[in-house]
Amino acid sequence: MSRLPVPNIRGNLFDVTDKVVAITGAGQGIGRTLAEGFASAGAKVVAVDLNADLLAETKKGLDDLGPDCATVATDVSADDAAQKIVDACMDLGGRVDCLMNNAGIMSYTDPRTITDEEFDLMIKINLKAPIQIMRAVLPIMEKQKSGSVINTGSSWSSRASVFNQSGGGVDYCAAKAALQSYTRGAAQFMAEHFVRINAIAPGGVDTPMHAHHREFLMEYERYIPIGRMTVAEDLVGTSIFLASESSAYITGQTIHVNGGMIMVD
Repeated sequence: MSRLPVPNIRGNLFDVTDKVVAITGAGQGIGRTLAEGFASAGAKVVAVDLNADLLAETKKGLDDLGPDCATVATDVSADDAAQKIVDACMDLGGRVDCLMNNAGIMSYTDPRTITDEEFDLMIKINLKAPIQIMRAVLPIMEKQKSGSVINTGSSWSSRASVFNQSGGGVDYCAAKAALQSYTRGAAQFMAEHFVRINAIAPGGVDTPMHAHHREFLMEYERYIPIGRMTVAEDLVGTSIFLASESSAYITGQTIHVNGGMIMVD
């Protein structure tokens, strides 16, 4: 069995220059911020989102940052979405160095009333779609003998619910917990091929997804040891770390980025 090269500690371990990074859900919020963060660090970004208008705004910002970028306007759960993403990556840089499965939907369902349709949609977007896209990029990374997949999980999946006070969002928590479990299993399978798969687990992030209940979300700020709500920018450093050589010996992990909220009962 071949051995993974040891990181070069005399170089820039966090260098992602010219890496081809695909980011789903990049039209706004966390995804757009991640796209801008990677582009600022010199990566070539493929930004993916269902909303073409928001995606155009993202691309304008990426163009201003310098590195080559591309966009894919698609529903990540569509049958042809994964291939569209792969094709865009190959056209942009001839490889796929990092996939960030960030696109997702939120819910506030009650376990007593959740419908089959609500549950199926949550699983389709938050679990099945990331798995389908991974299925498309992993053979490419295996051939390259390198690659990093970063799935966006949720710190709420390690707690009772999205909002502990209300008990809602049970399908969301279940889907994210399943994605984090899939991350561990897939990471073990792909390790011998030098492909790493990890997850980041934010707490509640102040993004447009939470706009209609932001006041309620912000109540949790007082429980966060670091003293403020998570913002999308907080996730960029961890993501670049997981995409770069600096995390070459890390796989199958879920890293909680939530200001310490996971410690508070």
